[in-house]
Order: sequence, then C-alpha cells, then structure tokens
Amino acid sequence: MRALSFRALFIAAMLFASKPMFPQANLNADKGFTEVETVQGTLNSDSRLFKIDSTVGWDFNKNFGVYGGIPFYMASVPGSTATTTSATSSTSTHGMGNAYLGMAFRAPSTGLDYASAITASAPTGSTSNGLSTGRVGLDFTNHFSHSFSSFTPFLEAGISNTVPDSTFSTRPFTSLGAITHFEEGADYEIVKHTYVGASGYEIVPFGNQKIFSKLVDKGQTGGGGKGGNTFDKNAVTSGADLTRENGFNGWVAFEPTQLWRVEAGFTRSITFNLNSFAFNLRFNVGKMLRSRKSS
Repeated sequence: MRALSFRALFIAAMLFASKPMFPQANLNADKGFTEVETVQGTLNSDSRLFKIDSTVGWDFNKNFGVYGGIPFYMASVPGSTATTTSATSSTSTHGMGNAYLGMAFRAPSTGLDYASAITASAPTGSTSNGLSTGRVGLDFTNHFSHSFSSFTPFLEAGISNTVPDSTFSTRPFTSLGAITHFEEGADYEIVKHTYVGASGYEIVPFGNQKIFSKLVDKGQTGGGGKGGNTFDKNAVTSGADLTRENGFNGWVAFEPTQLWRVEAGFTRSITFNLNSFAFNLRFNVGKMLRSRKSS
C-alpha cells in the first residue's frame, strides 16, 4: 500500500512539473459567471452512449476559477447484444451521474500555454446502472499547448482513481482504481472557424481495477458485444489491467460563433476493438449572458 501511494504521488508530481481543451480550463476565460452546456455521444456496434453535462462556475480572473456540475447519461444496447437473464431483457438505462466540483488554473503564454484542473466527484449516481462506483472520485489533469499560426499541438496528462470521459469518448463503464491518462495530438484551422484534428490516447492503470458497466444491469448477463469485453458481459468486474486502453481520435470542428462549437469525430479503441462515431455539441451560456449584460 505504501509503495502504491508513493507511486501515485510521484506520478502526480511529474505531471505537474512536466486542445481538445477541457472547458473548465478555458485559456481565454473572462472574469465572472461561467456556464457551459454539452451534449456528447459515442455510437458503435456494441452500444449507444449519450451524456448531457451542465457545468457552472465562476472565474475570479484569467488564471483561476471554480466549477461544478451534474452529468446525465443515457445508454442503450442493440437488440443483438442486449443484456439478458432467464426472465428479463434490458436494452437501455439512464440516470444522473456523479456530481462534481473542481478548480481550474490557467497560465496562458506566448511560449507555452498551460492549464490544469482538479476535480472531485461525489457518488450520486447509481452503481446498479454503472453510473457510479459508490466512492468519491478524484482527477488531476494538466494541459499543454502552443499555436504555430493555425496549427496547435497539445499534450494532456492526468492522474485519477477513475477513467474519465473524454471529448470523443463517453465510457461504457465507470471504474474504480488508480490510473494515469494521456492524450497527444494537434488541431488545425483549415479555414476560419473550421478545424480538423487528430490525437492518440492511453489509459495506464496500476493496482486492482473494478469496473461497473453502463450496458449490463446488476444481476444480469450481457450478450458479449463485438469486442467480447468485460463491460459487455458483466455488471461488475474486478481484476488487474481491466481499464488499460490505447487508441486514436480524428475530428472536424466548427465554431459558427463564440458561443457554439460543434464537433464530429471517429474514435478507434485498439484495446477494446471498437470503432465509434462521436459528436460533441457545446454552448457557452455564460459568455452569452455576459455579452447581453455588457451591451
């Protein structure tokens, strides 16, 4: 246990010393009230996963802000891979996820932009539906980027006790266990307000992992899915290396105004053998309200 704690602290220190941007750490933040509404989806041959997330907060200045929110999940499984028991059949679930609070720090620079976010989540979701582990969640994420004209490479690295959702992946499970997560890629503005990008990602667990499937209800058995993954078969699974994953993303994004960002992309999970279509619709309510107040 001591060795595990030391390793976690060491990795966290390295990451701290060391753009799909996360909205809680917007490098172009304005002082005052913030609110971002996000609708996100991940669709593949195994499942349909959707998340609606409302994030509200307050930016004290361009460097520091706080935020909080509650996501709502909807998950469904095609009939050919539906979860079943001898008596019942279930192909969908929905419900509130874990409520969260966090702090964001930003250090924009002409050389290297840096942002970090520390997020704590409460076990408000249902463990039976895979929307929570029943434990408090903690995540510390760091984001580095630099723009060369229209080209912006980035690196994102974090440490957590649960695998977080990303811009292009609503996870089919909620996990409990120490992990590090990484994403490296770039965004390119091909014409004004229109972007293309690509990235690779890695989830690296250490120690025992426990996953709660959003696709298989408690007491049921899943159909197995295309990839034959544990979250397609069992409601709860425990063991080593269950959350290890690597893959890549590609996307197109359009920002018709400063308030809206629309993204559509493709995600390939090499580990779980899944090809997914993903979309992300983001609306900046806080910026809209500030604009009306100043006009």
